[in-house]
Amino acid sequence: MNSEITAADPAESTTTLSPSGGLTARAKPCPRPNDDESAAKYLFKLSHDVILSLDRFGNILCINQRGVQLSGYSETELRGANVFELLLFPEDRQIARAMLADVLTGKAREYEVRWKTKDGAVIYFDGATVPRLSDAGEFLSTLCTLRDVTERKSAEERLRKSEEKYRDLIEISPDAIYVVDADGVCVLGNRAGAELAGIPENKLVGTPVTDTYLPEERYVFRERLEQLKTGGTLRFERNFVRKNGDTIPVEVSVTAIRGGYFQAILRDISERKRSEALLAGEKRLLEMIATGVGLKEILNTLCLIIEEQRAGTLASVLLLNADGVHLDCIAGPSLPEEWAQQMENLPIGPCAGSCGTAAYRGSPVIVSDIATDQLWDVPEHRSSALKHGLRASWSNPVLSSAGKVLGTFCMYYRETRSPNSRDLELIDLATDLVRIAIERDRAEGALRASEQVARGQVEALTYSLDVLATAPAPNKFLGQMLSTIGRLLGAQSVILWLLDESNDALVLRAWAEGTNFAKGDPEHPFIKNPSSWKEDPGLRELFFSGAPVACEDVERDPFTSNDLREYLKAGGTKKFLRIPTLVGGRVKGFIGIRHGDRPPYRPEEIELAQALAHQAMLAIQLNEFAEQSRQSAVLEERNRMARDIHDTLAQGFTGVIVQLEAADDAIACCRRKEANEHLQRASELARRSLTEARRSVRALRPQALQQENFWEALRGIIKTTTAGTTVHTTFTVTGELRDLPHHWQENLLHIGQEALTNALKYAHSRNFETLLSFNTNELRLEFHDDGDGFELEEEHDGFGLAGMRERSEQMGGTLNIISARGKGTKIAVTLPYNHESRPRRNDGFQAVETVRA
Repeated sequence: MNSEITAADPAESTTTLSPSGGLTARAKPCPRPNDDESAAKYLFKLSHDVILSLDRFGNILCINQRGVQLSGYSETELRGANVFELLLFPEDRQIARAMLADVLTGKAREYEVRWKTKDGAVIYFDGATVPRLSDAGEFLSTLCTLRDVTERKSAEERLRKSEEKYRDLIEISPDAIYVVDADGVCVLGNRAGAELAGIPENKLVGTPVTDTYLPEERYVFRERLEQLKTGGTLRFERNFVRKNGDTIPVEVSVTAIRGGYFQAILRDISERKRSEALLAGEKRLLEMIATGVGLKEILNTLCLIIEEQRAGTLASVLLLNADGVHLDCIAGPSLPEEWAQQMENLPIGPCAGSCGTAAYRGSPVIVSDIATDQLWDVPEHRSSALKHGLRASWSNPVLSSAGKVLGTFCMYYRETRSPNSRDLELIDLATDLVRIAIERDRAEGALRASEQVARGQVEALTYSLDVLATAPAPNKFLGQMLSTIGRLLGAQSVILWLLDESNDALVLRAWAEGTNFAKGDPEHPFIKNPSSWKEDPGLRELFFSGAPVACEDVERDPFTSNDLREYLKAGGTKKFLRIPTLVGGRVKGFIGIRHGDRPPYRPEEIELAQALAHQAMLAIQLNEFAEQSRQSAVLEERNRMARDIHDTLAQGFTGVIVQLEAADDAIACCRRKEANEHLQRASELARRSLTEARRSVRALRPQALQQENFWEALRGIIKTTTAGTTVHTTFTVTGELRDLPHHWQENLLHIGQEALTNALKYAHSRNFETLLSFNTNELRLEFHDDGDGFELEEEHDGFGLAGMRERSEQMGGTLNIISARGKGTKIAVTLPYNHESRPRRNDGFQAVETVRA
């Protein structure tokens, strides 16, 4: 049987009486097409869409091969069958019958319909049906075309499920998430977003985002949307205005998404801002303490900082009076003066309010309700507190390092209230700061500790300036700086990366591993793909915030990209520091410092790395100046450091003043022995400070080279330094003195000063000999002393020996040290001549000269 049934020759439909008395429509098969049928009949056969003809009852008159194929039924099974009963879903039959009724009236219809095939599969169709009418306008049949859109429906279903999954994800997010249109109107938001805005979730959609901006900042919103129209992500911080008018600081990340929409993720950073403010306040207080600001001003500032951290707080600091019985109110900027007087009148004791009891016990006292707590059973004290609206009081004793009570720190509230864990942490922090301030004001030990820290910082900076002054080129200086950072922090390697703003890619500027300054690993992810840094969350945060980043565990750090993690692990790196390099307040790159196993990074290490990072950026900027400008800048910086070091010695003389004042007090009290002890310590401090001042100024400002040649300058310094001591000095020079490069002379002078300083300060030598010899190929400078000596294998503090060795290497020479316990020390510097050194024609030296002093 030919299965090519066409719509051009539909089967006739007849109606017969059924046994039940109803009408039953039966279809006759369509006739086969003739050879001369039109191209439309072949289209019927070849079409990828289903084409079928129905009678007025929905019985199939004819159907093309595509329809047979999709239905799963044979052609014989389909012809004459009712399409509603055989193929259509029951849910779709009513719509299909309504469609057929419209067609019977001569209307064409478009619709969607589903077939259930013989094997149970479901097929979705987009359909169109038109009536076939006779010349007289009578209905003959319908012609239906059905296009298979099952794949499209599946895709739409997958999209719907994806959207549901997205919705579920944003709903569980703790961050506020908004999707806004090009006009800034919210079209989607999560529960956290509604809570942040302070409105019901069902009212979030349709809310303009500009409502959450301060009026004077709303123009910024439009500018940011314009920036995002080209794609990408913007990250920034702003103040978010809630429905009730409250303002909350938030961190925002906005990304352009499909369809012209924008997704914004907002994180409440109120706690972070409070922590930052607290940290800044703590830093400010420590600066005030270090710079000698008055104690009362420091403690009042502390109270104001604490009050900003916790709304409704009234802070105060009381000091234990010299009588050991009463407390003196030294700080309480927000408390009534009358109440401060009341606190001073009440003696400390086991039942003396919060502060009096805390000072008596030496332990914290928490009173949540002043009106009922038994510790406030002092009638006039309780009534005075309530009169001034004070309802809760938490007091901590301030204990000295020796455990003695110095005073109390207290936080008052105007409502009954108990502290939470964060409140207790804040009280402890404030108490510690109060203790530091008081002890600094009373004890000279804090002054000596501060002085020691200052000298250490100056020593590190002085060493950096020495490297800057002796390095032959900016690249060499960068290598030395990175090597210094690595040496001071015990690092595996130190790398300087700069950001090329033209293409947003990282550029390797310098790499140091020990004294190797030319290393560069082509397998490093940032060298293989300079733009891959954007995939590293930690680096994105560094460039965003400009703050150092410390990774304590490469294996588990969530802010390290996978490629970089694997590369670092392969090299044995377990921890690293990233220090941003800033120019004009903008992040221009960063220094990466890698470590294996080591203790956690300390703040002072990070601060030191930051200081040296600034020095490295200084070198890059100096490279842009002319040579004469560079020399001038180096000299100016060294002179400034000389002044700074000299100024820091004022703290040493402060110790002298403290001792003299103590001696004055002792004399007034007729304690002669104690006064003599204070005077003796003041004398020792003065002599030590004067000696340090002379040595520091000479070391940083070698002006002797400006008036004399190197040998005369060195002899002058040695003679001046040892004058009035028991040290016997000897000077010997052999050979013809040559003109030496300026930086050679300066380096040799510094090496001589360091050798002399070590002999005087540590070796306790009686004789110090200096020998300078010239031959045809090299010069040799030696220093001998007969002091205590030392073991070369032992570790030595400071930069002295390392500095001498580095200076020798910078000149292309070698440094040899021979020493042993009790056998003195010999230091020899050997320098081969280069084109910069040449014989002097009239140097004023004999071929051999020996001078004894």
